[in-house]
Amino acid sequence: MFRTLWALLVFCFATLLCGTPSIFVHLVRPRSNFVIRAGALWSRMMLSATGARVEYVDLARASQQLPCLYLCNHLSNVDIWAMLSAVPETTRFVAKASLFRIPVMGQAMKASGFVPIDRKNRHAAMRSLEVAAQRVRDGTSVLMFVEGTRSMDGKLAPFKKGPFHLALEARVPVVPVAISGSWDVMRPRSLRLRPGPVRVRFMPPIDTTGYAADDIEGLQRDTRRAIVSGLDDPGEEPRDEVLEAAR
Repeated sequence: MFRTLWALLVFCFATLLCGTPSIFVHLVRPRSNFVIRAGALWSRMMLSATGARVEYVDLARASQQLPCLYLCNHLSNVDIWAMLSAVPETTRFVAKASLFRIPVMGQAMKASGFVPIDRKNRHAAMRSLEVAAQRVRDGTSVLMFVEGTRSMDGKLAPFKKGPFHLALEARVPVVPVAISGSWDVMRPRSLRLRPGPVRVRFMPPIDTTGYAADDIEGLQRDTRRAIVSGLDDPGEEPRDEVLEAAR
C-alpha cells in the first residue's frame, strides 16, 4: 500500500512538473515537441515509482521507418509510460477521451496533438481516426492500443478494426509492439502495485503497400501474429477461433 500511495504522490507531482510548462510552451510554439519530451520524463518518473523495470528489445525498429503506426497490446497503465519513454518525439497517441478530462494532464495531451477517441460513439470514433490519419499524412507517427482498452485477465483480447482502417488509408508502415509483464506490475482496477520486469519488444515493420485497400482482415491477422510471436507468454495463441474473433 505504501508504494501505491507513493505512486499517487509522484503522479500528482510529475503531472504538475511536466504538464504545466508544456501547456505554456504550446501557447508560444504550437507545433513544438516539448510536450512529448516532458511526457517522457513524466513517464520515467512513473515507471520508477511503480517499480516497473522496463527492457526494450529491438528499440531501433521504433525509428526505422517514419512516419509509422505503432500498434501495441494493452495490459496496464504501465504500457503508456513505457511507450511514451521509447517512441520518437514526433509521435502522438490516440487515447481514450476520459484521459483528457484529467486536470493538467488532459490539457497537456490536447496541447501536444494527442487524439481523443470515444469508442462508445461510433461516429465520433471515426472522426478521431480521420484526425489521426491526417496526423500521419502530415509526417507524424501515431500510436494506438489495438485492443481498445486494457486486458482484464492479462490475455490478448480481440483487436479493433479502426487502427487497420487508419493504416491502410495512410499507407504507412505498421510497427507491431508486444508488451509483456506490465499486467503483473499494475493490474486494471487494482490499487496494488507489484514491482517487476516489463519487456517491450518492437517487431519488424509491416509494409502496408502490399495489402489491398479493403484488406482489413489480412493486415489485422498479420499484426496479431506478429504481436503474439513477440510476447513472453503467448498462451494458446494463435487459435483459429481467436483470430476469427479479432476480425
